[in-house]
Amino acid sequence: MKYFVSYARRDNSPEHLQEISSFLGQTGRVYIDDLEIHDHGADRVRIVVDALAEADVFIAVQSRNYLSTEWTKWELAKALHDKIEVMALLPNWEFARWGTRQWPWPVNYVHARAISAPSMQPTLP
Repeated sequence: MKYFVSYARRDNSPEHLQEISSFLGQTGRVYIDDLEIHDHGADRVRIVVDALAEADVFIAVQSRNYLSTEWTKWELAKALHDKIEVMALLPNWEFARWGTRQWPWPVNYVHARAISAPSMQPTLP
């Protein structure tokens, strides 16, 4: 199982990301961009896009600012568009599947972005 973890950087410390990696790593391989070692000059955008394309499960880490960044909105929409299994990791360490009552964000807003996701890939600052 390959997990792609999507998160708002400003809400998640490296320590918290490591906890998430350890938690998910019990059942598969985990991609968390800020925990990866990138070669100098590496195309980080391509690395993220490729990791997302290879994922079996997309994990969105629920936080205050999750839907405030272009990257997290794009990643979530792209995962839905590409029909990757989508789940949210809630603050209590439980999971919520996309579209269920427990899903923490407005489904209609996210679904509307998923329709046009491939053309809206953001760039790194």
